[in-house]
Amino acid sequence: MTAPQRVLVITSTYPRHEADYAVPWMREIHKQMKDRGHQVTVLAPSYKGLRSHTLDGIEVCRFRYAPASIERLTHEEGATHKIRKAYMQLLAIPYIIFGCIAAAWLASTRKFDVVHVHWPFPHGLMGQVARFLSGAPLVIMSHGAEFSLARRKKWVSPFLKQSLRSADLLISNSSDTARMVTSLCGRQCHVLPYGTTVCAATAEQPNNEIPRVLFTGRLLERKGLDYLLKAVPQILAKHPAQFIITGDGDQRAKLEKLHQELGLGDSVKFLGFVTNEQLGHEYAKCDIWVNPAIIDSWGDAEGLGVGAIEAYTYFKPVVAGNVGGIPDAVIDGVTGRLVPEKDSTALADAICELIADPAKRQRMGRAGFDFVQKAFSWNRIVTDLESLYLQAAQETKGQPSLAKA
Repeated sequence: MTAPQRVLVITSTYPRHEADYAVPWMREIHKQMKDRGHQVTVLAPSYKGLRSHTLDGIEVCRFRYAPASIERLTHEEGATHKIRKAYMQLLAIPYIIFGCIAAAWLASTRKFDVVHVHWPFPHGLMGQVARFLSGAPLVIMSHGAEFSLARRKKWVSPFLKQSLRSADLLISNSSDTARMVTSLCGRQCHVLPYGTTVCAATAEQPNNEIPRVLFTGRLLERKGLDYLLKAVPQILAKHPAQFIITGDGDQRAKLEKLHQELGLGDSVKFLGFVTNEQLGHEYAKCDIWVNPAIIDSWGDAEGLGVGAIEAYTYFKPVVAGNVGGIPDAVIDGVTGRLVPEKDSTALADAICELIADPAKRQRMGRAGFDFVQKAFSWNRIVTDLESLYLQAAQETKGQPSLAKA
């Protein structure tokens, strides 16, 4: 373990209360850092007037940027989805301005050893302000969504590029995101994946009379759930199966309409948002976990595929779209199956393959569990993050700062 560090984290989304399931991986990283003796302060936007608060013993400083009634640029769908609406784009201007003011106040009144920014656009500028005033190295972490935004909004690209080049060290959540970072700014980017926040289970498998196929996550376009629904009739023509879909999002009404049009009836159930405890129960009961991920109309794709990592802790095989960062989390033929995006037939064939072979399901589930323990353990992730913070300090380029003046 490294010497205790004082870390300022700047992010768009952070849990608003104990039961908020937003960015659970980020919350867990900070809890783990706190347990190791580090002091973490989070700077995040308010949501509908939410004031600063403490969560898990970590100070969460909320900055206001609009009247409470419209202060909802973040949370639920996520800013990169909300900003697709023109009126939401206008909120980005005060968001950046007041975020920079809040970052300046924190950096000038506190002592920090590291400034860690999530999502370089638009938070890179806030991080640069904090670095200039504190003299602490700036670490910027990319998650993938910012690049899809830059592809659709060309004016975003130069700001994103400048933010990435301003950092002392760059991190991404997957090798796919790292490739996009390097392609845009020409710099090395370290890969630091997330771990799982659901409780590990035993290897005991459910004894379902009818195999259960589970999807967990937000109901967004990039999840490709319409292709899963279109695959269901092909699967049911060969095997009986039950499909469980948890989560909510802007695609839910569209998906429920497609469910009715396809006449899927009780073979598919939409459970909506579920608690972490309920989520663990669904993982334990399922036979196969699926994420039919695609590259959506904005060019957005899964940054990593945390759901697959969670499923592995319950010894479940995974079927997922071969896009974005998912190949980092799914070893095709070993821990599950990767299928071409937007191909309902390939998706149906992969699910049928596992439904028909319980021994293969068990073998892949065990391999997935072992894979998580090796590649996605929190101990490894947090230790790597500590090392990256030290490397950032050592590689600081010596940019001028008021703290050094």
